Amino acid sequence: MLTKPLQELPAPPVPPVPPVPPTPPPPGGKDREAFEAEYRLGPLLGKGGFGTVFAGHRVSDRLQVAIKVIPRNRVLGWAPLSDSATCPLEVALLWKVVVAVQHCHARGVVHRDIKDENILMDLRRGCVKLIDFGSGALLHDEPYTDFDGTRVYSPPEWISRHQYHALPATVWSLGILLYDMVCGDIPFERDQEILETELHFPAHVSPDCCALIRRCLAPKPSARPSLEEILLDPWMQTPDGDVPLKEPNGDPTPLAWPLLP
Repeated sequence: MLTKPLQELPAPPVPPVPPVPPTPPPPGGKDREAFEAEYRLGPLLGKGGFGTVFAGHRVSDRLQVAIKVIPRNRVLGWAPLSDSATCPLEVALLWKVVVAVQHCHARGVVHRDIKDENILMDLRRGCVKLIDFGSGALLHDEPYTDFDGTRVYSPPEWISRHQYHALPATVWSLGILLYDMVCGDIPFERDQEILETELHFPAHVSPDCCALIRRCLAPKPSARPSLEEILLDPWMQTPDGDVPLKEPNGDPTPLAWPLLP
C-alpha cells in the first residue's frame, strides 16, 4: 500500500519547545548564502504544528513576503517537483495525483476509485501514475447513480442518496487519500461514520494539512474545493507564499524548501 513506506519510517523525535528567539536561525552553508542573496528574514509572525512563519522581503524588489521555516527533522521524506525543486513527500504525492486526475478529466474520463492501492510510484524517477480504471466512466455533468469503487472512499451523498457528481466525489476520495497518507489509515470504516464526517487528527499533522483535508471532506458537495483550488491551497504552496507549485515541464524556478534548516 502507498502508506506502508511512510508507516515504516521511524517517527521523528519531538524536540522540547524552545523559547521564541529574537531573530530566526538562517539556513547554513551554501544554502544560507543562496537564501540571503534573494531574501531577508524579519520578525516572527507565528508558529504552527509543522513550522514557523517569519515576515521578510525579497531583496530584488523589496516585496513583502511571509517565509515559512520547516525543521528538516519534521519532514518524513523529500520528492522532486521539477529539475531543481524538492518538497515534503506528502505534498509532492498529493500534487502529482491531482495533476494525474486533471489529465484524466481533460480527456473525458473519471477514475471513481482513487485510493492508495491504485497509485503506482516510480521511486527512481519520482513519477506517479493512476492505475486500475475498472471502476472508471466517461466524465459528464449529470449525477452518477452507480458506484463500483471502494465503499470506504465513497462520499456521503452516495451513502445517503445513491447518487453523486464526478468532481466533488473525486475531491472527497482525494481527501480520504491525503488523510490516509499523513495519518496512516483511512478516517472512516462504516457508512454511519462517512455520514457523520467526524475527523480526528494525530498531533503531528499540521493545521494547514488538517484544514485541506476538512475542505475536501466537507459533507456538502458544493463546499468542497475544485482540483485547481486544491493545488492553490496554502498547504500545497511554497513556503514564501510567492511562487506556486509548477508542473514538471513548467517554469524551473527553484522552490524554497531545499533552503530550510
